[in-house]
Amino acid sequence: MEQFLSAVFAGTASGSIYALVALGLVLVWRGAGVVNFAQMGQAMFSTYVASTMIMNGYSYWVAFFAALAVGTVLGVAVDLLVMRPLSGKRSSAMLASPAMRGTVPVIASLGILGILQAAAGMIWVAEERGFPAPVSTLGLSIGGTVMPFTAFDLFVIGIVLVTLIITTIFFQKTGMGLAMRASALNAEVARLSGIRTSSVRTLSWALSGAASSLAGLLVTPSANLSPNTLDLILIIGFTACVIGGLDSLPGGVLGGFILGLVISFVNVYSSPSDIFLAILAILLIVLLVRPQGILGSKEVRRV
Repeated sequence: MEQFLSAVFAGTASGSIYALVALGLVLVWRGAGVVNFAQMGQAMFSTYVASTMIMNGYSYWVAFFAALAVGTVLGVAVDLLVMRPLSGKRSSAMLASPAMRGTVPVIASLGILGILQAAAGMIWVAEERGFPAPVSTLGLSIGGTVMPFTAFDLFVIGIVLVTLIITTIFFQKTGMGLAMRASALNAEVARLSGIRTSSVRTLSWALSGAASSLAGLLVTPSANLSPNTLDLILIIGFTACVIGGLDSLPGGVLGGFILGLVISFVNVYSSPSDIFLAILAILLIVLLVRPQGILGSKEVRRV
């Protein structure tokens, strides 16, 4: 029973992080129609900033919110300096076909990821460093019994739940959130209705940058921070999006928790070498049964 509970809590904590990554990816996809592979590069860079601030004597929470701010600014900068100019060159011969218009931003995001990793390597000399946790990472002791979860597990789960609640309220109760939903549904109709779709697009990049930075801050206490630390998290987060539905915020979150639990149970009851096989099996099953993802919407074309 203790082993089962340990797998559940560990899977829920890691699944929370994958859910955040998926949330950031879905936000950019719905707002700009781009799969942002630079997302965890932004998270890595902002986490390095937080680590440097802590090493220079700043408190964890000052560094924490500074990292979120850096991630937000990076997201806005990527949109304004790279993605928006690319989307504006629709008359270019290279971008004349719809396929190229979709491919070029993805290639650009991979280029940004490489630039951020190279910049982090030059600034911080590619050093691996630890990153502190704000609470204990040892098993909680209740009544003299060491429980199969830590205070940090509960901290991660709590932070992510609060984030998801705030995000839900934002999209359902605020004008800007409703504008983002309308733009994601039909950008042209939203623009004709008076919504500034360019501002909505930039906001989606900003929120994605903040979400990815939060994921980086939560995952690095359990792994050494380096320029390539978060690459694997990005792959799992993207897989979670595909499983849950790339156009669905709840779907991306659901996919993150599913993969977190699967990875945890395989790690506990089988072998770590079987983890990627299990992920691939789930991905194939979902794509065969429901290609648009568990909660994804099926595109309907009218002729």
